[in-house]
Amino acid sequence: MQTIENSLLQVSVDENGARLTNLANQHDKFDYLKNSEKQENMAVAFPAIDQEKNWALKLPWTVVDKGDSRVSLTLIDTEESYHSFPFHFEVVLTYALEGNQVIVSFYLKNNSHKEMPFSLGLIIPILAGWQVDNGLNQLILSGVNNHELKIASTDFKLSNSEKTITALTDELSLGGDSSQNFELVLTLS
Repeated sequence: MQTIENSLLQVSVDENGARLTNLANQHDKFDYLKNSEKQENMAVAFPAIDQEKNWALKLPWTVVDKGDSRVSLTLIDTEESYHSFPFHFEVVLTYALEGNQVIVSFYLKNNSHKEMPFSLGLIIPILAGWQVDNGLNQLILSGVNNHELKIASTDFKLSNSEKTITALTDELSLGGDSSQNFELVLTLS
């Protein structure tokens, strides 16, 4: 477990799946991923949301950079992943704290010489008591102990169901030997 913090926020990241497991403000220690019954987490999906094909959950993540207010983890293809997803890839996921924001950045590199199809996603739980408002390129959760969580991105499509918010790219492709960056911003208040 990796913990990062600044004067406003404290965040914990589980290397197993690169999941965000705690998202708390320092003022009153309110955790946006916890309710009275259990601690939830924000899950990562690559190259697909499908549990059977989600290498973000199946392959090991390695911490490659750590500071007081940021942590970067990398996911690299293996022989096993190559058999069912025949591409060489590297994903670097960085959680960085800037004031009252958590910047979630993905750097995706296709190390193959051919075009690689993929999708990239984050699954954020909606705990009991939260109300969700849709905005332009953002969703706002409010209503629990006067706290609010804004989820914003121009790189991901944001959608919500009764229990989760999904930040997902469309089915995309990345040219051989190329890379692309994606970003999601969580603002806590």
